[in-house]
Amino acid sequence: MIQQISHHELEHVYANAVNTIQSQMNFSEAVLQLEDAARAGHGKAAMFLAELYYQGFRVERDSLKAQYWQKMATMQA
Repeated sequence: MIQQISHHELEHVYANAVNTIQSQMNFSEAVLQLEDAARAGHGKAAMFLAELYYQGFRVERDSLKAQYWQKMATMQA
């Protein structure tokens, strides 16, 4: 879990996770990294998770998780 991390470091975690997802390598680890970044306050990570769960893109489609992450993204904006 990410604790007390700078915005720059969160941006780096987010970028790495997105790159991992796009290259289809270790997807479950990338989702965990996105969740950690989103919980630490990274709004783009939360919105990305919301889209993944809404569309069911390489995760099981889950409207409740999508709504949760969208709400988190809104709160972090």
